[in-house]
Amino acid sequence: MERTPSPAPDTAPDRQGRALRLRELVQRHPLASELTPRRLARVLAVLERRLGSVTVVMENLSDPHNVSAVLRTAEGLGLSELHVVEQPNKWEKNKAISKGAERWIEIVRHQGLARCLGDLSARGFSLFAADVGAGCVPVDEVPVEGPVALVFGSEHAGLSKRALSLTDARFTVPMAGMVESFNVSVSAALALWDLSSRRRRALARSGERGDLDDATLEDRADLYLRRAVKNAELIRQLEERGALPRRDRG
Repeated sequence: MERTPSPAPDTAPDRQGRALRLRELVQRHPLASELTPRRLARVLAVLERRLGSVTVVMENLSDPHNVSAVLRTAEGLGLSELHVVEQPNKWEKNKAISKGAERWIEIVRHQGLARCLGDLSARGFSLFAADVGAGCVPVDEVPVEGPVALVFGSEHAGLSKRALSLTDARFTVPMAGMVESFNVSVSAALALWDLSSRRRRALARSGERGDLDDATLEDRADLYLRRAVKNAELIRQLEERGALPRRDRG
């Protein structure tokens, strides 16, 4: 379900029309009547604010606690997807930490780092590697005019030399204390908050709240409503009648 985020139309009537189309799409959905007005409004508000232009790549993290913490942060900040490079460590979620965040954000699993970063670069993402030392730019200087992917390495060794060679630049979260680095999940939280906040301010200047393209919004609306309803039997019946498209239940 990977899609390239598309820039929203640049006129006020089009922006208003896009918000109206999303609202009508959600309200017309066969499952909309199964939700309370408050829950339906929450789904709509989340969809409107989803960011496709900021993402995070986790290279070979071994601690499920850290991966799940980053996952929860990314979803809480309204990101649309998170990328996990499973080489050699497989991604495992810690349910006590993620608190169900995996139900609302796309987790894209990769077996190879080069393919992951190459695909993101081809989609227009600038790739910034989390690192320390000379040559790193402070996180608040990472540009947000276009799509940005932050790449984080393992808890102990950091990013691999391969990852550093495949990214466009290196960034760091400035520190003022005696310790030399933050925990990877803390670094990711601080960096993603900064980038997503600045990206939202940039979108707000053109009247936008989020930046998913129409096709992705339609797909996410269907997915979020299914997961908000949680009635597998009703969904199965609607699929059998053709009222809902069949989709992977993973």
